[in-house]
This record gives sequence, C-alpha cells and structure tokens, in this order.
Amino acid sequence: MAGKRRKPSSSNRRGMVAIALIVMILLIGLLVQSQRLSSQNRQYEAKKSELEQRINDEELRAGEIENLDDYVNSTEYIEKVAREKLGLVYEDEILFQAEN
Repeated sequence: MAGKRRKPSSSNRRGMVAIALIVMILLIGLLVQSQRLSSQNRQYEAKKSELEQRINDEELRAGEIENLDDYVNSTEYIEKVAREKLGLVYEDEILFQAEN
C-alpha cells in the first residue's frame, strides 16, 4: 500500500481554486494600488520641480532686492534724488537753466 496515491477529493480541489482566486484578487489589488502610487508620485515630482523653480526665482528676486537696497543707501542715489526731485545743489556749484 505504500505505492498507492490517493486522488485529491473535490473539497480539496475547491479549496485550492478558492485560494488561487483570492491570490489573484490580491495581485490585481496590488497592481491597481501600484498604478495609483506611481501616478501620485509623478504628480508629486512635478510639484517638487515647480516649487524648486519658484525657490530659485525667489532667491534671484531676493538678490535683486538686496542690490537695490545697497544702491538706495549709496551716496550716488542720494545725490541723484536730491538733484532731480528736490532741486538741491552743492554750495560751490553753479546751476544754469534754459530760458523758456
């Protein structure tokens, strides 16, 4: 009797089919979730690139503002505003104006 094999019963076969179906459903669920995560990852990468570009733009703008601040605090700018907007001149300067 040691050489005889038993046929799998129909309940064993149904159990194996049920397990195979459950495994297939789980695999399909994993694939769907993987696609969702991949799509979400692409969206996040695009947003990351956009935010990095905005950071670079703001850093450039901050540099421009700093340069403008340095220029506004310079004597060159102060003299220019005093001459053009306030009409001031140095004591030893002579101002010529055209007749209208």
